[in-house]
Amino acid sequence: METPADTECFDIFFDKAIYPAAVCHRCGTKIYPASSLEAHVDRHQLKDLYLEGELKKLQYAMGRMR
Repeated sequence: METPADTECFDIFFDKAIYPAAVCHRCGTKIYPASSLEAHVDRHQLKDLYLEGELKKLQYAMGRMR
């Protein structure tokens, strides 16, 4: 399972201010606040599950066509 604890912290510079951010190791997006990284990774996992389900449906349909 992916853990947000092993990520490095980076900074976002905006409007003469510095905001500490975490970087998603999967897509490279800087996430602020860093505590939101876990929710971001969860969305990656949900998308993976959705794509797996769609792929299984497609494989089933293709198998029936043969």
